[in-house]
Amino acid sequence: MGERALPRGERLTCPREFQAVFQRGARVERPSVLILWRGADGLRRAGFAVSRQVQGAVRRNRARRRIREAYRASRQLVPEGIRLVVVARPRAGDGPFSEVLRDMQDALGAVARERRRAAEA
Repeated sequence: MGERALPRGERLTCPREFQAVFQRGARVERPSVLILWRGADGLRRAGFAVSRQVQGAVRRNRARRRIREAYRASRQLVPEGIRLVVVARPRAGDGPFSEVLRDMQDALGAVARERRRAAEA
């Protein structure tokens, strides 16, 4: 596994974990990604999904690969103890990767700010 690869311990793997974030998580929306997140104990963990608005298996897979790469490049922005699901929107597969990366960094920064604000309260 490469140095930048996402280790298995940092991935959401079972449907129950995804459902917990989908049902009780806070939302951060950007044009190419939607991030659902909630606080938890332990490492930060992320799962990836693609909106049903993305038509066709090839486009869905491309969008998923692009958001995974954008997350890998930006994951240091997320504090430990966060569970999140990153949902790709149609622009994640069609738009320039630099835009997807910018949206991801902006959204993850917003998650970190909200988490800090909640910890201070």
